[in-house]
Amino acid sequence: MIPARPSARVIDALGFLTIAAYGSWFYGFGVLVEDISADLGTGVGALGAVYGVTTLAGGAGAVAVGRLLDRRGPRTVAGIIGPLASAAYALSSFIDDGAVFCAVFAIAGGAISASGFYSFTQPVAMSVRPDDTVRAVTRLTIWGAFASPVMIPLTEVMRDAWGWRGAVRGTSVALFLVFALVASMTRTMAPVATGPVQPLRSVVRRAASSPFLRWYAGSAMLSSAAISSLLVFQVPVMKWAGLTAAAAASFAGARGLLQLFGRLPLVPLVARFGAWRLQFAGRAALVAGAAALWASGSAAAAVAYVIVVGASTGALAAVDGMVSREVLDGDSFATLMSMVGLVGTVGGALGPVGVGLLVQGTGSLGVVPAVVVVAASASVVAHVRAGLLRSAGVRP
Repeated sequence: MIPARPSARVIDALGFLTIAAYGSWFYGFGVLVEDISADLGTGVGALGAVYGVTTLAGGAGAVAVGRLLDRRGPRTVAGIIGPLASAAYALSSFIDDGAVFCAVFAIAGGAISASGFYSFTQPVAMSVRPDDTVRAVTRLTIWGAFASPVMIPLTEVMRDAWGWRGAVRGTSVALFLVFALVASMTRTMAPVATGPVQPLRSVVRRAASSPFLRWYAGSAMLSSAAISSLLVFQVPVMKWAGLTAAAAASFAGARGLLQLFGRLPLVPLVARFGAWRLQFAGRAALVAGAAALWASGSAAAAVAYVIVVGASTGALAAVDGMVSREVLDGDSFATLMSMVGLVGTVGGALGPVGVGLLVQGTGSLGVVPAVVVVAASASVVAHVRAGLLRSAGVRP
């Protein structure tokens, strides 16, 4: 049963966890990477590869966490896995060998993302408010929008005061405490699954054989590839288009903050248009955002990029979870949601790699918006195909 505390307080605690988890290795890495490289003698390129491996490890770990949510509820994840992941992240700050650091960092970061990212917090939030999942996810993701604006400056303050090792330890302590808070507030919650939990082999076999789920997951993968490519290369492309480095960085930072524009009005928008249509609109908007990025040497185009991509990526982070609740079977909901998330993670990890190779091969950053337009357009086509199958009654 859901704890007696008001559901909004539980969702707020999940929001704090989202901020701390995303703000740890995921956003903090960019602040600390040069110091880590200089101290441990590990090249920035090697650390970047470890970052990619950690991202994929988190996606794979999310499937195991989803299984735990379906079978046992959030208490094991928030009370055991999350605190151990926080401790492992703190442990990495005591390591002097570069190779050992990379291994521990990848394990810790993967466990943190599996137990603290949206693949965990969204299913729990929807279980807290099963009568109003739209409002629950919206409230959660509004908190999540502050992860970057809060944790990047805070990590820099800690790095400046205590060095990179102290910054990792400070972040780990905060993360440990928030996991403990969530564990306390969700300790009596029932499993997420709304029916008898099916064997994992049966869930995987059923998912792989579903045409709807294949198209739906493919759309998620292509959308993630487009978004990650935009975010990784947005500053270089703006500079290529004619902006100064300072202006490009400012516009990129504003894009992160404008995610709120895509989340604040979601409750009335979902009530009017439905989550499925908003998901389509968000993915289609990426095409327009990429075109604006290509022309971002103009201030007007740069502003358009910030608004369109900021609002669309902000909305998609929430709407993707809402749509999952609508279309995925309740008897293995968290497992299926994390499996789709893993496919999206693969796209998000591989997208920038492929775009980077194309930039290197062509010698021009102008290829980035073109590739994003193709990936986002293909995502829209896959979404439409999934929608047609859904209308025909084909489900996972």
